[in-house]
Amino acid sequence: MQNRTVQTSPHGLDTSNLSSLQAEIARKLMPLIQSGRWAVGEKISDAALSREFGISRTPIRQVLYYLIEKGIITQTDNRGFTLLNTPLTTDQMEELVPPSDVDTLYHQLMHARANGMIGDEASETELVEQFNSSRGVVRRTLMRLSSEGLAERRDGHGWRFAECLDNKQSVNESYAFRTIIECGAIMEDTFKPDLAELAALEHAQQTLLDMPLAMIKGAEWFEANANFHETVVSWSGNRFLIQSIRRQNSLRRMTEYAEFAELSETGVRKAARDHLAILEAIKTDDRKLASAILYRHLSRSYVSADSRPAAAQD
Repeated sequence: MQNRTVQTSPHGLDTSNLSSLQAEIARKLMPLIQSGRWAVGEKISDAALSREFGISRTPIRQVLYYLIEKGIITQTDNRGFTLLNTPLTTDQMEELVPPSDVDTLYHQLMHARANGMIGDEASETELVEQFNSSRGVVRRTLMRLSSEGLAERRDGHGWRFAECLDNKQSVNESYAFRTIIECGAIMEDTFKPDLAELAALEHAQQTLLDMPLAMIKGAEWFEANANFHETVVSWSGNRFLIQSIRRQNSLRRMTEYAEFAELSETGVRKAARDHLAILEAIKTDDRKLASAILYRHLSRSYVSADSRPAAAQD
């Protein structure tokens, strides 16, 4: 049997492969890098990430060393970490960080729930059998759904799932709620845009506007738009508003995972233009205009009374 060569960081950590947990961490971290959380050359704190992710520093540092090897992060003289390079595409991220077992099951559960293959409640044992997975992976996946407000533990090993946005009333109620939250966030006295994040959002939306529709993946489209709305709300500095928009994005994600194939070129272009106009108004500190554009943007996305929920809604 051929022995595997073990590569180690300066701290003696094996960086040749990522464990399931480390892959989960990496796939949480990479979208933050892509969204412009840190500018090139800015410090990335492993302690801050440990607090944010609720995970000990050791596996987080393992992931940071892995990204050093991949040319994304560099290490400073004082053994800190700074951003060296930002990945350009989702495909590059997939190549750098293959999905973990939890990532794979997470997407399977979301798709199954959106398509009615899982009811409102299920036990861990039922999910283990249905998806041919281990109990540990099922439990960690359910805990991830729980942290996103999409599932809650019942007595014993049972779990109850959140309602899907799978009918016109629930979709319209979601948009009405988002209109209140997002427009209100922009008008908060504490609202202060992060210019690096704003530039990253502009780049992402301009790319969507210029890219041929055939090249746009549904999942990439959804995540770019979800990130736009969450980032804008985050500039309010109000943790309760941020928590609210994250839960709405999670609910939308569960439903729209089943409908990614139905992208509309008109819808994609219109949403990207709206997003760029909102960002331009924020840059010029015209928050009333930004809020008005956002209000119109969300209002016209409502589902009419005689139609089914549309795919890839903004």
